Amino acid sequence: MSEITIKILDRSPGMAELKVSYRRGKPRDDRQTRMPFHVSSPVKCAEYVRSLWDKDTLELREEFVLLCLNTGLEVIGWVRLHAGGMESADVDPRMVFGIALQTASTGIVVAHNHPSGKLEPSQADDAVTLRLAAGAKLLGIRFVDHVIISPTGYYSYAERNRI
Repeated sequence: MSEITIKILDRSPGMAELKVSYRRGKPRDDRQTRMPFHVSSPVKCAEYVRSLWDKDTLELREEFVLLCLNTGLEVIGWVRLHAGGMESADVDPRMVFGIALQTASTGIVVAHNHPSGKLEPSQADDAVTLRLAAGAKLLGIRFVDHVIISPTGYYSYAERNRI
């Protein structure tokens, strides 16, 4: 498994530098799907994303995850960008693309969960998807999918032709 680690280094005057690295190794948890994993379809994306989630917090808080992909659509690493509350997990596109660029990702998948169990995307979900898709296009990064998961299933923007 590749593991992405984010380190924030404080710098003067009040600036921060983001350092991202990944390494090959064993998965930390047997629940996680082994790498390399090929996200060749929305079903495969959802399968991999589901393997990352802590089943005990899936219905407790909303979390946002970024998958970094190579040209073969293999997961080279992932990072949990935000853990929010019951109704939202804000994501900063600068963080998404900063990590994607520093890991030389040629594609990305973003995912989050809906603790409510409802799979239909909100207006905020639609807005962030459009923003990330536009940013990816500008940077020459393939925006493969935005997956929403719940205990009962998944919603894929790619599967619904909304990317």
